Amino acid sequence: MPGAFEQWPADVTFGVLGDLIGYAIRRAQIAIYKDFDASIADLTPPMFAALVLIEANPGINQSRLGQIMGVNRATTMALIDRLVDLDLLTRVASVTDKRANALKLTALGQRRRLRAIDEVKSHDARVARRLTKAELATLRHLLGKF
Repeated sequence: MPGAFEQWPADVTFGVLGDLIGYAIRRAQIAIYKDFDASIADLTPPMFAALVLIEANPGINQSRLGQIMGVNRATTMALIDRLVDLDLLTRVASVTDKRANALKLTALGQRRRLRAIDEVKSHDARVARRLTKAELATLRHLLGKF
């Protein structure tokens, strides 16, 4: 298939890149994101993560969400604006901080989150299909050390 991403093409010499853990993780991330995009075309991984985090943390504000996701203010604002534009999310006055808005999923956002969870679980199983349960547990443990 033209334009397909090859994780480690045999006809390419990667030099020192092949020895770098960060580069290996990045190439794995690209492969996983490509499958995600092909599986869940209307949401990006950050959009999905935001929907899950907002639902799991009632009253969370935009600043805290950005901190948890590890992204800057501008990126968080663009993400939230996109979710609002898609009618998946709304901003409501915070009951604990009058200077901030709490984020809340709309009814459509709730439904899309639930459907996306099933889609992402299928995607996750597909990208992990070559790993045993023990290998998956080891990988999660090792990644947690970063």
